[in-house]
Amino acid sequence: MKKQMMGVLAAIALTLSSGVYAQETKAPGYMIANYTITDQAGFQRYMDAAGSLAAQYGGKIIVFNLNATAVEGKPESVMAIAEFPSLADAQRFYGSPEYTAARKFRVASTKGSVVITEGFVPPKQ
Repeated sequence: MKKQMMGVLAAIALTLSSGVYAQETKAPGYMIANYTITDQAGFQRYMDAAGSLAAQYGGKIIVFNLNATAVEGKPESVMAIAEFPSLADAQRFYGSPEYTAARKFRVASTKGSVVITEGFVPPKQ
């Protein structure tokens, strides 16, 4: 009976620890934008409308460079990266009514691309 109880406790501990690991290693989500500003006034409207929105979805701006230096290829001049707790949070932000309204200003005043991706989580060692 004692061995059986120890086996049950070990199984519970393993289940709980793997659940905790899964929560601790949840991949962040990123919105990566690379563009060139073609209309400064329109872009300023985008910044005014979108500037504080990422935080409402758990996001934070980790890169915003108006003159990023290309070392390979021909990327656009502006590089911006927002990090979110998860891919779902990044997608929720991008599709939100508030950001959808702000995004129209960016689309009209820039040329380039935006990508939403899940971050890398190294395998457990």
